[in-house]
Amino acid sequence: MIEKTQGVGMKSQLLLVDRYRPEQRQKFQVVIDAGQLHKSDELELLEPTQLRPLAMLSLKMLVVGGIVFVVLNLAAFYWQQHTLQFSLSFWGVVLWLVCNIVSYILVLPLHELIHALAFLFWGGRPYFGAKLPLALYCGAKRQLFWRNHYLVVGLAPLVIITLAGLLFTLFSPVLASYVLFATVGNVAGAAGDVLVAVKLWRQDNRILVEDTEVGYRVWRIEEERPGASFH
Repeated sequence: MIEKTQGVGMKSQLLLVDRYRPEQRQKFQVVIDAGQLHKSDELELLEPTQLRPLAMLSLKMLVVGGIVFVVLNLAAFYWQQHTLQFSLSFWGVVLWLVCNIVSYILVLPLHELIHALAFLFWGGRPYFGAKLPLALYCGAKRQLFWRNHYLVVGLAPLVIITLAGLLFTLFSPVLASYVLFATVGNVAGAAGDVLVAVKLWRQDNRILVEDTEVGYRVWRIEEERPGASFH
């Protein structure tokens, strides 16, 4: 798939984001504005051909995440209490379910907030959106990110929330059990981020990635300017 930028409108809309290398960003922005850019790939996660592998990956991550966190929770509880015996009551179970459901709902905007903070870290301008009932998303319209920068943006929520959940489980397994749905649900909900990361990782690090609401577009600069280097 090869599609060059067309017209002044398209050129002016695509903004290269690179906070920590402003001189290099400016050099490549000149190339982009000159139209020396072409689209080489595009992915829409909600396409019928993508929905099945996305759902299967989410299910696998749900199972693996559930097993890891449940086993770790029980192991940490046994390590601290030297027993696996604990009392259960009807209202105790109700409280556990309510806390887990609430924690899962809260982790959805937290996941997107971490995406936004990662966009901001590189100098991007994120925005938020929602598709009912619980599909929240964070994007960066008409902005281009180097592949490695975009991978950080995409995987940040999975890595940060998972690590926080693991540490919380190790040090406080009882309390951690009340947010089990959140930690496991975040793993399963990051299936789209993982699928995108895998596809982008297979491409070279010189590509520029444009975030879309349902996926990404990959752009390539046609020629390098003297003195500029790719990430």
